[in-house]
Amino acid sequence: MKQAIRCLYIKKIIKMKNFSPRFKYTFTFISVFTIIITSVMDLNDSHMTNPLWTPHARVHWACQYFATIVMSVLSLYCLYGKYKDKGSVFSKLFIGLSPLCFWGMFIPALLMPGTSTAPDGITLPPDFPEIFTIIHPNFIIACIISVISIALTLKEPKRKIESIS
Repeated sequence: MKQAIRCLYIKKIIKMKNFSPRFKYTFTFISVFTIIITSVMDLNDSHMTNPLWTPHARVHWACQYFATIVMSVLSLYCLYGKYKDKGSVFSKLFIGLSPLCFWGMFIPALLMPGTSTAPDGITLPPDFPEIFTIIHPNFIIACIISVISIALTLKEPKRKIESIS
């Protein structure tokens, strides 16, 4: 009887430690930050209601925006929700790599010829260095979040769950 109670106690401790605190809090911050920053920065006339954007461009933007929000909300659910495989390698990979679906895509997108972070309708001086239309706060944030996401995700599945013997 005593051993059965101890076993239940150990299972409860293990269930509480599905993710390391660093992993959990970092990806909570990244998910909430992504939801807020994309909503604040993109739901305005520089993007969604920009009169220079065609309706077709707005459809692509809206798809990307809602996909980003859904991925962030799903990551939060995977961190805090109750489900059978919580803490599995798959759940850790989903949570850890989901920021790459938005932030990670800035890196190849901004390196494509003809892209720029300068808002539509703004004319840059002819001698303005092109590198500054690429190296922009979004690009820097994207690089930082991508590196953090990959590093923590690769480390997390190797983490051992401590149990009481």
